[in-house]
Amino acid sequence: MTVSLENVTRTVDGIPTIGDVSLTLKRGTLSVLLGPTLSGKTSIMRLLAGLDKPTTGRVIVDGKDVTGVDVRQRSVAMVYQQFINYPSFTVYENIASPLRVQGKPRAEIEIRAHAAAIVRRPAAAHRDCARAGEGRRSRAAG
Repeated sequence: MTVSLENVTRTVDGIPTIGDVSLTLKRGTLSVLLGPTLSGKTSIMRLLAGLDKPTTGRVIVDGKDVTGVDVRQRSVAMVYQQFINYPSFTVYENIASPLRVQGKPRAEIEIRAHAAAIVRRPAAAHRDCARAGEGRRSRAAG
């Protein structure tokens, strides 16, 4: 998969957060997005994943313009360095939640989320994420 940003800008509440960025991430390569705090790294990642839309410019996946395509219709995802979980959910519920959003059948959600949640430690599947260890939170997040 090749993912590109073409002349992308993003403005939030009148404040420019990204200014005229173009980049291409190609299959089989390792790319690093590096910069100081508030330089737009997370904003760029959110645009690539489809969580936000650019003010101007285009997001291209495998040659197709997906700028206006709903995030659930894309084959792109991201995992934050600091794992994002809903602390009030159990590990199982954090895994099942995105599957529900994708509209997966209930039986498939049950099988996939339960299997993922019990890897190595069955007792942890129904533990609150806030009490889970870092490794378990990582697996629940991504």
